[in-house]
Amino acid sequence: MKKYLALFGLLLAVSLTGCARIIRAQGTAALDAYAGRNLTRGQIVPLARRAALVDAQRNLLEEYAGTFLTSETEIKDFVAKHDRIITQSRGLIKGVHAVSALLSPDNTAYIVTVEALESDIKVALTKRREW
Repeated sequence: MKKYLALFGLLLAVSLTGCARIIRAQGTAALDAYAGRNLTRGQIVPLARRAALVDAQRNLLEEYAGTFLTSETEIKDFVAKHDRIITQSRGLIKGVHAVSALLSPDNTAYIVTVEALESDIKVALTKRREW
């Protein structure tokens, strides 16, 4: 009987995990962004990998939660004098893991693909009063 209960529990866990939606996103970081900082390639690649990972996490949150957009345009004499667009996404992502992390074919950028279960993403999108 214990054997059957354990098997049932395992099948239930597998079926519940199989129903979870997986969100996937990609992030990139250009290696040229670190040019002129007297860094070796051995230092640049890990920095670009980290930047690409952060970009992928931001893209994952935007993919799932959306983006709050604020736009402000000042027009004087029928000409745009000031134009400002601000985007924001807020949330907490747990359990993000990199599916792939590699240099682009032309070795100019680092590309990271991440994924997380939908249940591990908590949205905290709120409007800021002052930009």
